[in-house]
Amino acid sequence: MRAAVTTEDHSFEVVDLPDPTPGPDELVIRVAACGICGSDIKAQPFAPAGMVMGHEFGGEIVAVGAQAGAWQAGTNIAVLPVLSCGSCRYCRDGAVPLCAESTFIGMGPAGGFAEYASVPARHSFAVPDELPSHYAALVEPFAVGLHGVKSAEIAEGHDVLIVGAGGVGLTTLVWALQKGAARVTVADPSAERREAAAAMGAVDVVASADNAEAGGYDVVIECVGRPDLLQACQPALRPRGRIVISGACADPTPIEPITALLKELTVRYALAYTIDEFREVVDAFANGDIDPSPTIGQSFELGQIADAFAAVRSTAVPGRVSVTP
Repeated sequence: MRAAVTTEDHSFEVVDLPDPTPGPDELVIRVAACGICGSDIKAQPFAPAGMVMGHEFGGEIVAVGAQAGAWQAGTNIAVLPVLSCGSCRYCRDGAVPLCAESTFIGMGPAGGFAEYASVPARHSFAVPDELPSHYAALVEPFAVGLHGVKSAEIAEGHDVLIVGAGGVGLTTLVWALQKGAARVTVADPSAERREAAAAMGAVDVVASADNAEAGGYDVVIECVGRPDLLQACQPALRPRGRIVISGACADPTPIEPITALLKELTVRYALAYTIDEFREVVDAFANGDIDPSPTIGQSFELGQIADAFAAVRSTAVPGRVSVTP
């Protein structure tokens, strides 16, 4: 099979690798599409040579392991890209990214930037035949958005500020509106991304969190992962407001404690998703509650993966950028 692997100089090379075979509890899929997100951009410089990245993917089953259950070849599936022990308290609760043994597919184990991929059967979700096959790759980012909204406890009538209108920001916007938020403001420095957010239902858009109405929001969800944004978001919140950090950031993050204290603010971090949230996304796609098509951005062929990463890195490209093997 053809696969894009990381190189010593932190780029990509398309090579031929052996086709994967399923382990006893695994499926092998023909990858329909694989998305690129900010965590891929941040991880790429640290990836060892020879890694197949890509964790936002899905596709058609072509082989079924002996103990993988009743899965059938030809079924289109979305992949929850986490390997976990399956028996700890977090796995039993469906919070598999919190398992002490968890590993993200595409961040070590081979991921979706390849023609075929092996995936755990118990973390696979059938996507209805009537939906386009590439929608399978959109389940993961929509599950991230849903988890952020649930972590923020957004309910009917809440006013919400979303910082960042990239892939995670747009899926967060969709779920905030679906869960009944009254006013959703989206902040992003890119005019193109602000335009996309407005087209998808944002009540208003601003260039940065600093431009948002002071004291105007019950919730802020930070979807960028930049160390200065936690403090920048504080003035926008009402007393007892909540900040949820959905963006990955490895740098020390300052906070202005007096404002947080006097307002009794809550700061919470949201990691990935749960199994139930993955199911909820698939169901929402299937019954029409969520239409993911407005979030779809530019698609690149496997040989253009370096261009795809550059497009996401530029932060000027609206929608979810994907690679089609």
